[in-house]
Amino acid sequence: MSPSEHTDRARRIDELVTTLAAEVAAGLDDGAIATLDPTTARRLVSTAARCWAVAAEEGAEPPDGRDTTPTDAVALATAALRSHDLNPFDLALWFSRSSS
Repeated sequence: MSPSEHTDRARRIDELVTTLAAEVAAGLDDGAIATLDPTTARRLVSTAARCWAVAAEEGAEPPDGRDTTPTDAVALATAALRSHDLNPFDLALWFSRSSS
């Protein structure tokens, strides 16, 4: 894939994320998110996690308080830890690794 094609794909992904963010915000406001198939939410989180892992390796700044609430962040972290049979000690090891 050429650099131009990479740029085009990145632009399309950016546009899709912008559209998705607006739809999710509207769904949170009108209650539609509550009827979303949990499998869809799981796929979305998995896709976002893979994207974030690459972005973090490239030096991206982590999300801040404007991006998620503390409750959202802890709920997601807890689900991710449990899905891989990890515990808070494991998280502490990774946390110290990423801050050095």
